[in-house]
Amino acid sequence: MLLVGLTLSQQSPFQQRLQQAINSGGSKFVETMKQDPDQALCSQYRDKLPAELVPAFLERQRALIKYPADGKLMGDWKQGEALFTNPRKGNCYACHTGDPKEAGAGRMGPGLVGYGARGTSEPVVKYTYDKIYNAWASMPCSLMYRAGYHGILSPEETAHVTAFLLDPASPVNAKR
Repeated sequence: MLLVGLTLSQQSPFQQRLQQAINSGGSKFVETMKQDPDQALCSQYRDKLPAELVPAFLERQRALIKYPADGKLMGDWKQGEALFTNPRKGNCYACHTGDPKEAGAGRMGPGLVGYGARGTSEPVVKYTYDKIYNAWASMPCSLMYRAGYHGILSPEETAHVTAFLLDPASPVNAKR
């Protein structure tokens, strides 16, 4: 048992090189590269959390979600489209299709054409908003980045992207 503990506490050659690279970037870079506790769990379990850890993980991630001051989870879909396609903001096209006319959309994430067919009931809107703001609140260790949590999208911007996906007038949901 002691040998197992000693083996787990030693860094691999890759981990040593990574730590050296982090340390050489200066104190600000070191701070940026620190994992939060849930990121550390995802790393520790290689994105496959043990079942007994999932409920508390999801609860912590849900608690991180912030909502718009006006309480509206669906904003303006046109502003959402601008955010969805902006590589410096949502950058959603890196992984998803949205407007079927948009060339070069990614295919790593699920296609979102027709996403609005789910309707605009309160649970659907909330699920969509929460997924965009913090994908880990519904799927632990998801590859989808946590746009709101990391400050890439504000709560109001998250509401705009939610509208882009759900509004029947959005090109995502236009009848062809």
